[in-house]
Amino acid sequence: MDYNWELGRLKETGKFVLGEKVTEKLGKKGGIKAMVIADEPHLKAKYENTKTPKFVVPLNSIQLGNIFGKPFAVSVVGVVDSGVSQFRETE
Repeated sequence: MDYNWELGRLKETGKFVLGEKVTEKLGKKGGIKAMVIADEPHLKAKYENTKTPKFVVPLNSIQLGNIFGKPFAVSVVGVVDSGVSQFRETE
């Protein structure tokens, strides 16, 4: 999977939330279909036991933020609706 391409498709056609706190809050309510996580060891360990499907992308949090047009680091993206991207409920 070309993660840069799929993240662009998610950005254009899907619905998502950015950040750990918002993703976790919405995840507790069952509103998250999948999680896109930056490739950082502490994040992989933190979300290791999460039941929500996870996609670890080969980007750090600064690069992930840049893809979404943010001038700050984004470590987790919560996918509410995947649109035409491949970030669906099954990995």
